[in-house]
Amino acid sequence: MIGSAAVLASLAGCGLADTASPVATPAVGLNRARVPLGGPLELTYRFTVAPDAGLFADDYLVFVHFLDADGDLMFTDDHAPPQSTTSWRPGQEISYDRRMVVPVFPYIGEVTVALGLYSATAGDRLPLAGEHLGQRSYEVATLEMVPQSESGFLIYEDGWHAAESVPEEPYREWRWTTGQATISFRNTQTDSTLYLEVDGRPELFESPQILTLSIGDTPVETIELGSAEPSYHIVPVSGASLGGADTATLTLTVDPSFVPSEVTNGANTDGRELGMQVFYAFLEEN
Repeated sequence: MIGSAAVLASLAGCGLADTASPVATPAVGLNRARVPLGGPLELTYRFTVAPDAGLFADDYLVFVHFLDADGDLMFTDDHAPPQSTTSWRPGQEISYDRRMVVPVFPYIGEVTVALGLYSATAGDRLPLAGEHLGQRSYEVATLEMVPQSESGFLIYEDGWHAAESVPEEPYREWRWTTGQATISFRNTQTDSTLYLEVDGRPELFESPQILTLSIGDTPVETIELGSAEPSYHIVPVSGASLGGADTATLTLTVDPSFVPSEVTNGANTDGRELGMQVFYAFLEEN
């Protein structure tokens, strides 16, 4: 930083009181106060730059730590803000949204969300305004992690290929469906919500692929797979549509499906029938 908000890097990471002027006030809004293990969480990040802050001399990253009741780190949402900190100006408010999946972590209870700004090159952290937890980490929110509902344990039945990933993002997996795939789960006959992140191949067809979700003979939702990027969907599932059996089966039908070796005239040697990529599926009782 340049000017009155200069960073005293020697204080960062030590136990001394931090007397440096805060460069910004952070805040994080959550879309829910309780989230089940494996469930989705939407976060709104907001930074209000101090009026007397100088210019940021580095592209600082945001660390976001989720701490258990003892203050131990469980998981993170560390990221680069969409607007580089070198472009932040005094008095400006920077706001953006992110979505994450809470890991299936062996913990139930209150979680503290701690945040800060750090330099990946210099290693220093910036002073912020807020409840200081030490080492220039600041409490910005709390939530409660709760167990999954019985219906939250999904079993991938027919029509699925093995999980895949790329070396650049080894923790982001997906599974291809065939033209039709099924997921079964414990039927609690309760109104629920299905969260689904999927990706079709609109560039291969004159008209977008259509995803039809159904339970038995009951249609649940129809989704057009027309985006060039993975799309995220929140689908209400009524308890009545689940029927009376102990187990319910969700059918995902993609029309049309395709075989890569056929649509590329052999340039791609993959001979599998493919429907769509599924990055995330989660069912939660309302």
